[in-house]
Amino acid sequence: MTHDDILELFRPFTPVSLKRMFGGTSVYMDGRILAIEVDGVLYLKADDASQARFEAVGLKPFTYEAKGKTMTMRYYQMPDEAYEDPDAFKPWFKLAQEAAGRAPLPKKKTNR
Repeated sequence: MTHDDILELFRPFTPVSLKRMFGGTSVYMDGRILAIEVDGVLYLKADDASQARFEAVGLKPFTYEAKGKTMTMRYYQMPDEAYEDPDAFKPWFKLAQEAAGRAPLPKKKTNR
């Protein structure tokens, strides 16, 4: 999934900005992370209120290895059909948007 693909996917719903991170891309809406893309896979933000919806349809969380342990983040793989169909993407986008809205804004970095 390219940056253009990500921008096109979100365009009907909200403006987003993209930032490179580690081996992928963070997708931001109003200063909050809405999704991440890693190795061409888009993972949408989840939280206590939405995580069960992702898990109920078998969607997997983003995981990575650190210091010999598997770390799990609250970003869930988007369903395959949602990549090509805005109607299929919309409910998943709304879940991620709501989870992002409930998350605190990142703290501003201060110069020391």
